[in-house]
Amino acid sequence: MQIRNRIKELRHVPASSLKPNPKNWRTHPKAQQDALKGILAEVGMADACLARELDDGSLMLIDGHLRAETIGEEVVPVLILDVNEEESDKILTTLDPLSAMAGTDRDKLAELITNLNVQSEAFSGMVAAVAENAEIFEELADTDDGDNPYTAKIDVPPYETKGEKPAISELFDESKCQELLAAIESSDVPEEDKSFLRLAAYRHVIFNFENIANYYAHATGFVQELMEDSALVIVDVDKAIENGWTTLSKALDSIYAAEQKDAE
Repeated sequence: MQIRNRIKELRHVPASSLKPNPKNWRTHPKAQQDALKGILAEVGMADACLARELDDGSLMLIDGHLRAETIGEEVVPVLILDVNEEESDKILTTLDPLSAMAGTDRDKLAELITNLNVQSEAFSGMVAAVAENAEIFEELADTDDGDNPYTAKIDVPPYETKGEKPAISELFDESKCQELLAAIESSDVPEEDKSFLRLAAYRHVIFNFENIANYYAHATGFVQELMEDSALVIVDVDKAIENGWTTLSKALDSIYAAEQKDAE
């Protein structure tokens, strides 16, 4: 079989100059974004993006969308492929799935992971996920020498749906906050003071964490990510929270009860 070399050159260009492929089917959740930032911080760029040159001379990505987005204005290495749109689509469709078809030598992977010196928590979480997918996580835990960073199994609290999706109005009580805001607006204090007091007033919004957890379970992935970033729910992989939702809900219920008492 004669194999054509379709790589025509290597360029170093600003990542922001690369056009995203409108057919890109991969999504990049926050955990993956954080893991990439971790490996870039610890190692740097060790892989090139793939792109093809369009008729106007611009470069359209085939692979490396998350890297380009993460790196931004900095320069990134890009392999320019001599392929047409149809061939580009074939590469876009199969590149990651082809890698995923590879088997795993569990002994070699376990040895490799055990000897890694990982600094960032996000990168550590990704390596732990690799170990768990390869079903060697328990083996690493059993051979722990006290320095193994992959022994704390991460259990995301199971936010399961419990009945109907709550209405937004059922997630919080802002009555005290609105009272304060009305008093602030009707006062004659300087605008600078008002701005500060408005921010302080929102401290009196009381959240119903049980309903929030149920709302989260019904929400789309994007809304869930925003709720996690806002700490409305606790799904903290970086800190490896291992509490189940039952344990977690008791703590949140205690906080909620205390806030309700303070508000009376």
